Amino acid sequence: MRQLIQRYLSPADRLGEVLFGLIMALGFTGAVRLGRAEADNRELFIGIFGCNLAWAIVDGLMYIMSAMFERGRKARLKREVRSAKTEEAALACIGAEVDQRLELLTTDDERKQIHRWVLEILRRDDADDPHLRLEDVLGGAAVAVIILLATLPVIAPFLIVANPNTAVRISNWIALTELFGVGLWWGRVVGARPLRLATGLTLVGVVMVVVTILLGG
Repeated sequence: MRQLIQRYLSPADRLGEVLFGLIMALGFTGAVRLGRAEADNRELFIGIFGCNLAWAIVDGLMYIMSAMFERGRKARLKREVRSAKTEEAALACIGAEVDQRLELLTTDDERKQIHRWVLEILRRDDADDPHLRLEDVLGGAAVAVIILLATLPVIAPFLIVANPNTAVRISNWIALTELFGVGLWWGRVVGARPLRLATGLTLVGVVMVVVTILLGG
């Protein structure tokens, strides 16, 4: 399972999926608690786990669709470049596709050189197949798995603690602790200040919990 996640998800992707999963878990914990004031632990567990499972599936499917979209986009660019009547027209197609991402980092001359490099690559490269591939499915599965792994500790108190209110509070503290850890990890990966980023993420979670409590959760 670890190899699956490491193979198909970059560190930034892993951090993002864990973060979104934890924030969703906090939000769903409050939402389910508010909507079911008399619910027992079993109902709370099923409701929160069901919401997070649905999120994991949707995010996994979005990964698959994004992978297919990017291959289709690359295939379209290859067709346009190869069907261009002149090299200038082919370079213009490439510029329209990539310049928006390069403008802040490169000069005009540097972008023109990059366009020529891309043109050479596209001319010798085979066209990508935009259809579904096994690695797309495995990547989507990795997304779903990492979200569920991150949120399982958050919903575990509903299986262990008898009192629903106490279970909700413990669940919130676990989610906040995980958010702090994710912030430290993320800060190291992106080169930001880990403590500041961890504190900011944790404060976001605290605000969500406080709002829920003030509304009666």
